[in-house]
Formats: sequence, structure tokens, C-alpha cells
Amino acid sequence: MASRTITDYQSYVNEPDNTKLDDIPGDAGLPILGHTIPFLADPLKWAQKQYKKYGPVVKVNTMGMKGVLVLGPDLTQKALLDLGGDFSSRMGFVERAGKFFGDNSLIMEDFDHHKHQRRIMQGAFKVDSLKLYTEQINDIYQRAMQDWQVDAGRRISFLKHIKGLLLEVAGTVFIGIDERGDQMTKVNKAFVDCANGTIYMFPLALPGTALYKGLKGRKFLLEYFRELLPKRRAGNGKDMLSSFCNEIDEDGNFYTDQEVMDQMIFLMFAAHDTTTAAITHTIYYLAKHPEVKEKLYQECKALGKDRLDYDDLDAVPYMQQVFYEVQRLRPSAPVFPRRTIRDVQMGDTVIPAHTLILIMSRFTHHMDEYWTEPDKFDPERFSPERSEQKQHPFLYHPFGGGAHKCIGLHFSQMEYKCFMYQFLLKYDFQSRHKKDPHMMTLPIPKPGDGMPVELLLR
Repeated sequence: MASRTITDYQSYVNEPDNTKLDDIPGDAGLPILGHTIPFLADPLKWAQKQYKKYGPVVKVNTMGMKGVLVLGPDLTQKALLDLGGDFSSRMGFVERAGKFFGDNSLIMEDFDHHKHQRRIMQGAFKVDSLKLYTEQINDIYQRAMQDWQVDAGRRISFLKHIKGLLLEVAGTVFIGIDERGDQMTKVNKAFVDCANGTIYMFPLALPGTALYKGLKGRKFLLEYFRELLPKRRAGNGKDMLSSFCNEIDEDGNFYTDQEVMDQMIFLMFAAHDTTTAAITHTIYYLAKHPEVKEKLYQECKALGKDRLDYDDLDAVPYMQQVFYEVQRLRPSAPVFPRRTIRDVQMGDTVIPAHTLILIMSRFTHHMDEYWTEPDKFDPERFSPERSEQKQHPFLYHPFGGGAHKCIGLHFSQMEYKCFMYQFLLKYDFQSRHKKDPHMMTLPIPKPGDGMPVELLLR
């Protein structure tokens, strides 16, 4: 077996992508466009069609990327757990995400380099820190629930409301700035442009293109954080940026400004938009399934508190099941890219070195040989009695796996639960779609119509 630790990036990062995939099952799709159109229209249906026709290892050509789609829990486990050190996260993300999140962010590091960078975040996600964040977030939510009363009885874009609210959370918890003004609006726009930039279609950064806007957004964020760093390094703040600024590496040195800035930009993407997606899709499914909404409301009401404290997070088990089910159906991170470092046997197929591979959690989450009525919204499948996810260790993997498993998983669930708890106690709601919305997948899953709802005061 190959060594699990590879510290010499030069052994593979300078190698070009392998695009010679003639020995891999599959087809090239349309001229120039490849599989881009069906992939963007509905990645799940596209993947299911490829699987049915070619099996679990399929060559793909989408959005200008040529690589291999690997499907199912066994191949997912091999790639994400990566016991042989055969797969690079850095080289899977470098072509697109690397342009926006920097060389030092967690997804852009492998092996010892990744371990070094992951250390910067560990202090920010310890229990004492999470307890403090819970108090801060609950205060923000409580104020927002009061502010939203002016919208009671009206049709609103829930997506817009929750994005604005979670941006305020990010400003306070991530950056240490408790303000709702023009500066945070600019930060939000820059961040959104960065996220949208990752799915650019035109590879040249010409004015007006997604790539141009995304790179411009990154530049703004770098300048914004660069101005804050001296203040955070000199202070004793409890926000995540202050934690990063004052964390030391394994050699006792502070992390560089560039390392801190890259991690902050990545954190904004990994934590802010993923939670936005999780909450918005929960509202979507609860509106379609009022019996689940009522059961969840009764669970919250029975606790007899105005808000969830950190120690209460396990006291809402049905909400946990709802969260898991939403992430099964509409995972906030729908695709995990990797690139092979050497020739790798995947099932019956040998994938050549330096080949991009795509791991699609949503496909595995819908395999009918494992899940009961996989297209159905059914939180009970995660109940202790059924526990369908336990049939295979990588049957359910919305948060990744192995060394790169999401470090902010517990933070995200806390942020989600605290919001849903306060929101459900304060409001009922009904969907107000004009028609069934197109469910977007990239860069972050969301209903294409902004999830219109009518808020109703309880």
C-alpha cells in the first residue's frame, strides 16, 4: 500500500490533468459542451442515467472539465477515506475553487499540509467556543424574530431573509463585527460573487463574466480582511478571525496573514452558504409536508424554553432527523472533486494518475437498493428504529469523510437548530410558489424562485 503521508507537492501538483480516458466506460456527450447541459439541469437524473448505462465508473465531460464520475458507497469510501494516499483534494479543487479560496484553505491542502492548516481552525470549534457562539447566535435570532413581525401576513423571499440573517451571524461570530450596514452588504456581495465564480462557463476573466466578478470579489475580501488582521492580532476577541490570528502551528509560530485570509474566505463559503441552503430546503420540505412541520413544532414547544442552549441541542431528536433527511435529499455540498495521484483501481476499472474524479453524495443518497422510497421526504428513516443510513459507512455522506470531513459540522447543526427552534415557535408559514421551482444545485443548492413563503404569527 502506498504511504498515507505525502509532503512533496512537487510529485503531483505540477502534473497536467489526464484527459486520455478512452479505456473508461462512457461517452463524450455533445461537441464542446459535453454533458454540461444535463448536468446543470439535474445532476441527479444525469448521474442516474450514466450509472444505468455504464455502471459506477463513468467518464464525463462537463463545464470544460474532463474526468471520471465514481458512484456508490464503496467507491465513495475508497476515495474519501483514502487509506492509500491516492487522491488529492487540492488538485480536485484547484481549477475552479482554487482561484477564489486560495492555496491555504482546507480544501486546497493534502496530507501533512492539510493537517497543518486544519490546526488553525481547531480552537475555534472547541466546546467552549461553540457555547459562546450559541449565545451570540441566539441573541441575533431573537432580535430577527422580532424584526420579521413586520412581514407577517405578507409574501416574502425566505432565501433573501435567511441569507441576510446568516450574514449578520457571520459578521458577529466569524469576523467580530456586530453591524448591519453598507460594509457588510459589500462583503456579502463579494462573497456571493466568489461563490458564483466557481461555476464560470467562460474561462477568461473579461468584464461582466462570472469569473471576472468572482476574482474581483476575492480581491475585495482580501483587502477587507487585511485591514482587520492587525486589530485582531492585537486584541483578545472571541470571534473566529481572532482565534485564527492567535492560533499557533505545530512549530509554535503564528499563521501568516495570507493563511488566515484564505481560511476566512473559505470558511465564509463552507459555513455561511451551506447553512443557508440547509435551512431554506427545510422550509421547502416542511411547507410541502405540514404533518412533519407540526410534529417538529410540537417537539420545540414541549421543551418549554424560548431558545435552545448549547446543552439542549440533543433535546430535539426529531429536528435532527429532519436535518439529516434534508441533507440526504439536497446536500449542501453535492459534489466532492478529487484528482488521482497515481493509477488507482476503482471497481473493475483502473483510473490513470492525475485524473479528475467527481464523487456525488446525492446519487448515493438516492440508491433504491438501500433507501426506502428514496425520492420521498421521510425523516423517520433516520429514527433509531430504522437507521437506514447505517447499512454502509459511506451510504450517507453529505459532510464528506476521512481527513477532509467538514470541521464545522457541529457548528452548522447548532446554527441550524437554534434558528429552526426560535422560528417555529414564533411563526407558521405557507409556501407561495407560482409553480414548482427549478431546484438549483450549483454552486449551492437552492430553490430557483427564492423560496417564497407567507409568514404567519403564532
